[in-house]
Amino acid sequence: MSIDLLERGIVYIRWSLLIISADVTILELLLFLSLLITPMAAYIFTVVVSYFLLISTVIPYVLVVLFWLLGFRDLMRYSGRYLVGGFVGSVIITVSYFMNIAYMGYLMANELVGNALIPRPIMLEPLILMYNRYFIVFSLYLPLPLFVSLVLGILGSVLSMVTLYRLGNDFNVARVKIGALITIIGVLTIEAPLIGGLLIGVGTALLMLDWAGYLMKLIK
Repeated sequence: MSIDLLERGIVYIRWSLLIISADVTILELLLFLSLLITPMAAYIFTVVVSYFLLISTVIPYVLVVLFWLLGFRDLMRYSGRYLVGGFVGSVIITVSYFMNIAYMGYLMANELVGNALIPRPIMLEPLILMYNRYFIVFSLYLPLPLFVSLVLGILGSVLSMVTLYRLGNDFNVARVKIGALITIIGVLTIEAPLIGGLLIGVGTALLMLDWAGYLMKLIK
């Protein structure tokens, strides 16, 4: 029964990583294209990226959060070693996600009633990307709810990846440990999305590619 829990948890986490990897890949392509064109076109890309981030946060990430919770829940049931980093981390990510969704919904409702719910100074500004010839970097300006959501999301992601590193170490799978470490570095450098996103994409790809190896080890 415990092996079944471990297998099922790994499968759930793999689905989450697949969605994250696809989402990050699309965002990286948009950001890279914006570096190759004129500043005015880059501004248009900024607007496109803004809406893409909202859509990708609301729709696919509800599945990410669900699979992430279920996956680390099963890993926790398999062994208490994966409780603190894994399940607690996934709960923190869930809280971050719903904070983000609640704030976005609040802003949309505020727009519908003519900005009567909250004063203008704390309204969400359009996403600002600092453009130069080498990088596109997210502006550090964020309303407090989004800033808290971002910090919680980073914390939960790092805790979850530490657990995957531990899992790779327990089963002596080097690629999973390397993938987890690369993803952690990517999450911590997400302020420079071209770099952070690339590292997250590489790290999650390494994690996904070795799930088959994981399962074979379990069967043996």
